[in-house]
Amino acid sequence: MKQRNLILFLVGSMALIGLQVWLTPKRPVPPAPTAQQQAAVAAPKAPEATQAPLGAPAKAEPIGPTVSASNENLKVTFSTRTGAVVQAEWKDGTPLLPTHFQGLGSIMATTFDRHREESTPEGTQVHFENTAGDRLSWTLPRKGHALQVSWTTTRGAHLRALPLPASLDELKGMEAGRVLTLTEKQIHSTSWDSILKDPFFSFLGAKRSTLPVAEARLGMDAGLEKNVNVRNHYFAAFWNLPLTPEVDAHGYHLAPVNGVLQAQLYLGPKTLESLSTFGIPFTQAVDYGFFGAVAKFFFLVLQFTYKVLGNWGWAILVLSILLRLALWAPNTKQIISSLRMKEFEPHQKAIQAKYEKFGSDMTKKAEMQKELMALYKQNGFNPMGSCLPMLLQMPVFMALWSMLNNVFELRQAPWIFWVHDLSAKDPYFILPAVMAISTLVQSHMTPTAGDPAQAKMMKWMMPGMMLLMFSQAPAGLVLYYFMFNLVGLGQTWWTLKHYVPQPVKI
Repeated sequence: MKQRNLILFLVGSMALIGLQVWLTPKRPVPPAPTAQQQAAVAAPKAPEATQAPLGAPAKAEPIGPTVSASNENLKVTFSTRTGAVVQAEWKDGTPLLPTHFQGLGSIMATTFDRHREESTPEGTQVHFENTAGDRLSWTLPRKGHALQVSWTTTRGAHLRALPLPASLDELKGMEAGRVLTLTEKQIHSTSWDSILKDPFFSFLGAKRSTLPVAEARLGMDAGLEKNVNVRNHYFAAFWNLPLTPEVDAHGYHLAPVNGVLQAQLYLGPKTLESLSTFGIPFTQAVDYGFFGAVAKFFFLVLQFTYKVLGNWGWAILVLSILLRLALWAPNTKQIISSLRMKEFEPHQKAIQAKYEKFGSDMTKKAEMQKELMALYKQNGFNPMGSCLPMLLQMPVFMALWSMLNNVFELRQAPWIFWVHDLSAKDPYFILPAVMAISTLVQSHMTPTAGDPAQAKMMKWMMPGMMLLMFSQAPAGLVLYYFMFNLVGLGQTWWTLKHYVPQPVKI
């Protein structure tokens, strides 16, 4: 039975790896540009006075000259020709938007011929104007991530909140993530590549995805981190619009009301704190994975511990100890179940030997199983009891994996010595090595029933599998599991020391 548990855990671990790989955003391969996309688009010499047909496909246009504004959190670059945000950088230089992206906040069928900047008590303002009397103004606050935009026109031209690029080439540098629209309690998301690429099964009739249903709150993932093994967008670009936009081949856009439109654009990290300041519904964009509710609870505990200790690494160690203590009772039951199974082993082998002469006779095998179950029942023993702790730990493990891979707070967070980023793998593989050693010690301490040769193989195979799996995992996750093992070693030692063998009733 112990071997069955080990095999189940091995299969579960492999399934976890497969699920994580499946859920991990992949680097999209841009499709070959069409002849239309390859054609150069000439910039008009004068502002256009009317809008292009709303059903016309979006086209990438040259950015041309730019102007930038900065605060202590962001540097934002605008196209002086279109007034759009074409680049945003985090304070450490991380690009949130690629410079050749078509741009957020441009005005459909409108260009500008002059711009000016001014410093105000609210922050830095950048104004774009043209001879038709249109005016697009951006305000970057002195601190924070939320820009204010004001569009004034007599022509009713639409503000392009989130353009739909012509191809994935326009999204290079941010490694296309998701397009998001949000209601008060629900999030709709679609990946850029599923919108811009034909699906693999297109020959069977599968079609490209469409943009999510239009909502006043919308945006996209941004700022891909490349220093971690699981690609992740720690940043986002979100609009908080005054009304629900239209959605068509251009993407999302909306018209001013009585010639005026005011909105907010968030360019910053996906953290609960900053997103809740912009609007509570936007916190739904923090992706905690399949076991989201569990992962979010763990993060809140981890965040509270961090505020006390001031270091995310030590906070992870404390969280690991707390979780091990919470699972103390079922883990003790698992150890005792293994010890008890060892006591049943001679009687189990005797029953099996009695039925060996019947070979593969299924009727006799059923009788043997019935006799074994009767033996267990007579002694009040449940051979499946040791599986419960493993089943409890799998969602915990998966929730922690997702949480440690996605929360912005652990991005580039140091622990001690060589661990400078808990969201990235251990550069020297020290933590995976000591974690595998602790697993090896644990497997040798735990009593094992069944075939000795198979048991010996599993005792060495399992640490090897764990080393392979955790060698590419975030250092924070390995740190958690190492401490989890250390406390488990102490629990195993304590249980073995105080266990009183029980006679088996025949």
